[in-house]
Amino acid sequence: MSTEDLEVLTEEVPQEEEVVEEDECIEIKKPVKKKIYQKKQPVENAEPKTKRERTQAQKDAWERCLASRQKNREDRKKVQDEDAKLLAEYKKQLAKKSEAKVVKKAVSIKKKAIMRDEDLDEISEDETPIEVVKQKIAQRRKPPVKKQLPAPEPVYEMPQIRWV
Repeated sequence: MSTEDLEVLTEEVPQEEEVVEEDECIEIKKPVKKKIYQKKQPVENAEPKTKRERTQAQKDAWERCLASRQKNREDRKKVQDEDAKLLAEYKKQLAKKSEAKVVKKAVSIKKKAIMRDEDLDEISEDETPIEVVKQKIAQRRKPPVKKQLPAPEPVYEMPQIRWV
């Protein structure tokens, strides 16, 4: 063996680096340079920028737009007024109908009260026997007569024959 070979064998073998876990890793971030914007300094002698003038066609179109908007407002207002009038009229009619019903019911109640008073006056003056009163009460208490349904016809079944 030559001396060179011996040197190669005697050299230290580089050791493998230890594996580093993710927890131990530290990320180094480079600082990001932010752009710095400077405001424009107004020129002292410069005139303010003027708005562009509208053409005559644009001005006419704007006038037509305003006119149609006003017309639409008036139309909507008319419709709302008509609806309000109809609603008020409908409510008045309902009130009249309900008032008429109340009056009609009050009249019928008053009539019944007068009839009862007259009946009470007749009963107090007229002495009817108790038996007649009991019969009338019994007639009122009778249940209404139920219609008799015809008896169902018997159904004849054929006897089943067993074959053995």
